[in-house]
Amino acid sequence: MRVVVTGTGGRLGAAVARHLHERCRVVAYDRKALDLREPPRIADHLLGLEFDALINCAAVTSLEYCESHPEEAAAVNVDAPALMARICRERGARMIHLSTNYVNEGTAPGLRSETDPVHPLSIYARTKLEGERCVLAGDGANIVARTAWVFGPDRPAFVDQIVARAQKDAHCAAVGDGFSSASYSLDMAALLERLMAPEVPGGIYNLSNAGFASWQELGQCALDILTALGWKFRCRTLEYRRLSDMTAFTAARPVSTAMDLSKISAATGITPRPWFKALEEYLTAYYGHA
Repeated sequence: MRVVVTGTGGRLGAAVARHLHERCRVVAYDRKALDLREPPRIADHLLGLEFDALINCAAVTSLEYCESHPEEAAAVNVDAPALMARICRERGARMIHLSTNYVNEGTAPGLRSETDPVHPLSIYARTKLEGERCVLAGDGANIVARTAWVFGPDRPAFVDQIVARAQKDAHCAAVGDGFSSASYSLDMAALLERLMAPEVPGGIYNLSNAGFASWQELGQCALDILTALGWKFRCRTLEYRRLSDMTAFTAARPVSTAMDLSKISAATGITPRPWFKALEEYLTAYYGHA
C-alpha cells in the first residue's frame, strides 16, 4: 500500500510515518517539505504521486496562535485539507484527516460520542471543524479522526514539560477542572493503520486512549511513575489551578471533552488501553530508571 503522511515533524505524524514504514510504501512530508500554507506546493507534490491513502496529521494546533493568526489557521486547517481531499478523490485514494475533540463545547460531564452536537469555542476549533466538513464532503469513504492531548517521543508534550519543570521548581501547578482523554502517539499510529482498511466505513471516529483525566491528574501520574523509577523531583505534588486562573490563555477551552471509543473499537477490533498504562510505557521506555 502506498501512503502519504503529512505533518511528520509533529508528535503524531512522526509516529504514524515510523509505524507504517515497515508495512507500506510511505512518502512522509514535514512542514519544510510541504508547507500547507502554500496551496500550489500541495498540488505540485501530490499530483505527481501515485498513492492509495493520505493521512493528514498537519495542522496549526496552538490555540493562542490561531487566535492571533486566523488567516493562517484557516489556510492550514481548512483550505489545505479541502484541497487534499479533492486530489484524493481524483486519485481514488482514501483520506484520513486528524482533527480534535475541541470541536465539542464540553460543558457537560461524560463521554463525547461522534454524533454529539458540536460547538467550537475558539478559532482553532472552528477551523478544525470546517476542515472536517470539507474532508467528509470530498468523499464518503474519507475518515476524520478526532484526537486529544497527544504525548509521545518525537516532540515534548505536556507531561514532558511537567517532568522538566518539577526537576527545577519546588512549586508546580496544573489545571484540575479541565478534563479530556489522553493519546499515546504510538498507540494512535496502530489505530490509524487499522482505519486505512477498506472495510472500515468512512466518517468520524474518536481516537485516544481509554479513560479521562484532568491536566493535573495527567501530570501527577507522570511524576508518580517516574518517582517509582527512582527519579528525584523538587516538586512532587502538583498544585490545583482552575482553568479560569490561566490568564495566558486567550482562547476559550472546553471543560470536558473525554471521548467514547466504542465506535473505533468496533471498527478496528482494537480496544484502546487506558491512558495511564500507555503513559507508564512511554515514561519507562523513553525516560527509564533514574
